[in-house]
Amino acid sequence: MHSTTNGLWCGLLGPLTIRRAGTALDLGPPKQRVLALHLLLQDGRAVSTDRLCEDLWPGRPTPRAVVSLQAHISRLRAVLEPGRPRHGKAGLLVRESHGYALRVPAEVRDTVRFEQVVVRARHSLADGRAQAARKEIEYALSLWRGAALQDARDYMFAQRQAARLEAARAAAEEMYVCTLLHDGDVQRAIGVAEVLTARHPLREVAWGLLMCGLYLTGRHADALARFQELRGHLAEELGLQPSPAIGALQEAILRHDVEGVRRTARSFVTAGCGHLSESADLPGASSSPSAARGCPVRLTPTGAAPPDDARQETPLPGHLTVRPAQLPADPAFFVGRRAELAAMHDMAGTSRPDIAAPPVLLVGGVPGVGKTTFALRFAHQVAHRFPDGQLFADLCGFDSSGSVADPADILQEFLSALGVAPTAIPTALSTRTALLRTVLSQRRVLLVLDNARDEAQIRPLLPAAPGCLTIVTSRNELHGLVTSEGAGALTLDVPSAQEGTDALTRRLGSRRVRAEPQAAEDIVRLCARLPLALAIAAARATLHPEFSLRELADELRAAEGSLDAFSGTDDSTDVRAVFSWSYRALSPQAARLFRLLALHPGPAVSAPAAASLARLTAPEARAALVELTRARMVGEPAAGRYALHDLLRVYAGELVREHDTEQERTAALHRMYDHYLYTAVTGGPSLSHSPAGPPPPPPAAGVTPELLMDIGHILRWYATEQYVLRGILRQAADTGFTAHACGIAWSLHGYLDAQGRSGEAAAVLSVALKAAEDAADRGEQARLHRAVAGCLGRMGLHVEGMKHLDTATELLDGLDDLEEEARVHLSFASLLHREGRNQAALRRAMESLRAARRCDDPETEADACNGVGWLLTLVDRDEEALSYCRRSIALFHRLGIRLREAHAWDSLAHAHHHLGQYRRATDCYDTALELMEACGDVYTRVGTLIRLGDTHLAAGSPEAARATWLRALRLAEEQPDVHPIDGIRERLSV
Repeated sequence: MHSTTNGLWCGLLGPLTIRRAGTALDLGPPKQRVLALHLLLQDGRAVSTDRLCEDLWPGRPTPRAVVSLQAHISRLRAVLEPGRPRHGKAGLLVRESHGYALRVPAEVRDTVRFEQVVVRARHSLADGRAQAARKEIEYALSLWRGAALQDARDYMFAQRQAARLEAARAAAEEMYVCTLLHDGDVQRAIGVAEVLTARHPLREVAWGLLMCGLYLTGRHADALARFQELRGHLAEELGLQPSPAIGALQEAILRHDVEGVRRTARSFVTAGCGHLSESADLPGASSSPSAARGCPVRLTPTGAAPPDDARQETPLPGHLTVRPAQLPADPAFFVGRRAELAAMHDMAGTSRPDIAAPPVLLVGGVPGVGKTTFALRFAHQVAHRFPDGQLFADLCGFDSSGSVADPADILQEFLSALGVAPTAIPTALSTRTALLRTVLSQRRVLLVLDNARDEAQIRPLLPAAPGCLTIVTSRNELHGLVTSEGAGALTLDVPSAQEGTDALTRRLGSRRVRAEPQAAEDIVRLCARLPLALAIAAARATLHPEFSLRELADELRAAEGSLDAFSGTDDSTDVRAVFSWSYRALSPQAARLFRLLALHPGPAVSAPAAASLARLTAPEARAALVELTRARMVGEPAAGRYALHDLLRVYAGELVREHDTEQERTAALHRMYDHYLYTAVTGGPSLSHSPAGPPPPPPAAGVTPELLMDIGHILRWYATEQYVLRGILRQAADTGFTAHACGIAWSLHGYLDAQGRSGEAAAVLSVALKAAEDAADRGEQARLHRAVAGCLGRMGLHVEGMKHLDTATELLDGLDDLEEEARVHLSFASLLHREGRNQAALRRAMESLRAARRCDDPETEADACNGVGWLLTLVDRDEEALSYCRRSIALFHRLGIRLREAHAWDSLAHAHHHLGQYRRATDCYDTALELMEACGDVYTRVGTLIRLGDTHLAAGSPEAARATWLRALRLAEEQPDVHPIDGIRERLSV
């Protein structure tokens, strides 16, 4: 650990890290980390409360933000200064008249340390001490652990600072290239410069240093090619030409003016590194190529004789020593993918020449995502590292004709390209493979194997020479190559929305896109950002310049639900055809599952749900999903979760309507709804604040609901599936499966309500209510109105809640549903209590209890007993309350409804508190909190903690009371819309 003042070290160059004596401090939730970072950036200056609120909560009401800010300040101070008195004036995190300041010495921040070391390295380089400068700059760059100010990258206040730091990092990397050139490590300098220019394509200094390094190794053509690449970037992005210095370097290279290269190289070093002395020389930058001091590769201008120690190749018998150059052209319309290209450079060792790189790099992704164009762009970036040539083959793994390339034929082509005489090429596949490896054993060759089907097709084509690199693209996941050949793998996702717009701009021109920016965004969205679809849409716009982009977007919008807008005469540029090549290669079971997945609303499906959807056993479903994943027809965004790309979902929808009858589709929907309903109802009663409707009928044949074993499993399942359940709910309501919609709504509402998300719970119930109204189911409507009223009551909307209960009462008239009448009475009691009308509430609760006992409904009886007991404590009848609360606890415990058992324990504790029995009250509150926490209940837990704190205070334990209220405050701050926190703060201020 770095030596720091007061044992602190603050890392901002990556995820925020603050260490004390080598131990990382827990800085709390994301907003608190951003606050700490904001204060660290101020160099000890105080920041006003208003500015902090504006920066950290843009657009939020200031009063709420101020309250949250104070809470974050208090917790952050406790982390940074655990032993400091609460109202102490001196310290690290201090309150001033107008704001807050974090006063840590500058030298404990890695940002300051980085800049100090860079300055020191610059002086060392200026003094001619290149090795010392190299060590210093390597240390400076090692301080970076990720993006600058990573925790606050979405906040405006940090973006300018982050941009400045990233620019300083790039300048330091340029200086590192300079030190490598000075130190004679030219190959590594080239590798670093390659990555640097890929990440920062507009930094001319980096390009200039790269061109110098390439020239110093005799690669004049590559140096000139880099000049053209730079010119393209500048023209495209800025509308500018390269600077005169870059132009002078190009002229010097063209003239083989070594002295001119020396002068311009020195100017780039000066530009990149500041105060470099004019007398500094680069290795190899003398008038004679043989004077390459310390440089392992000597400069040999084009046309000059090779140096005496140049490697001499001895041809194999019957072979010619030729240099194949089979790479197709660098893709003209390639844009973006900078992070992915940098990752490929890292894997290939081009950014770190000192590490061992895998011999094979795999590029995968869904059909149409741009694997080939990406592989070709990367291949062109690294081709100069393979002076003995490049080989390319389309393996036709998913060709529309179904004809897959034979590895023996590809070997014939490769060996011929390498100069092997046709008569010397053997017939057997294994012998051809051996000959290829022999020919390449002393060569550095780049191989690109495009559109591979499987490992068996690729393995015969792989060289064994450590100096060769093979790039493979495939729609399939080629696990075998990763396992046996140690291949590196990169999966391409669809580009970002901005990259999609950039691709459209590259093809259509910036003027046309700037004229209709919203239409351009719509085209990118309607193409689901898939590069192939974007290329097809752009081609249509190019061929019809008289069309506006809005007209093209409207065409795509009209075709949503089909791929007709992306069809064409050429199969290779027809999205439907491209998808079909992968689909036809699937087994019948996997193909059927793929089609049926179009019926699932997304965003992701689990293996058990897929099994129910397709009426498969669990092993069959897992096998089919593995096949679909390896074929890239579905993605696996998280372990055990499977998702369809938007256009693949459209394609699956076309197929399911074509190949599966309406009866089969309806049966699949029924099984899917049953799966989620029967899984959800196993956890619903454990989480709900109120009783649901009657249990559903048995599930359909072939449905395998998931077994949620305990409350922890239930909570994890709901947390994972909550957005799927919302989609299932809407879909079931729209397709006439009213009972499923209502049942799922009841279960999901219980989970959301227990977390204090009552507004979301009410919205979920409203979807089911509309379905029940469409089905004219008065009983279900009444139950849902009652549940909506409960949610509104918890949100403080008492009048609106009463209206729903009045409607429920009207719907129940004549239905003879005594159980639901009892529940409505109890809901009235709850709302009346919230309005402070406790006597009227008590009367309603007693009516509910009598009705529940008449119809022998133990769940509603338990709820009513708890309601009566609670209300009795509020009208000073605490002794009577005890028996009702105990009866409620016993009933809920017997029914296994733990959350509402916790509520009854809370009521019992309240009664004991009013009777002055504080020890019993504390024990009851502890039991209630334990059950609430186990059930994931946040809403009720806050109130229980407040009352427990009151009991501690009444029992003469103010410190315990304060600690308990602080727990309540932290929970309440997580849900400011649900829990008013003024009452907690008033208690804490006493």
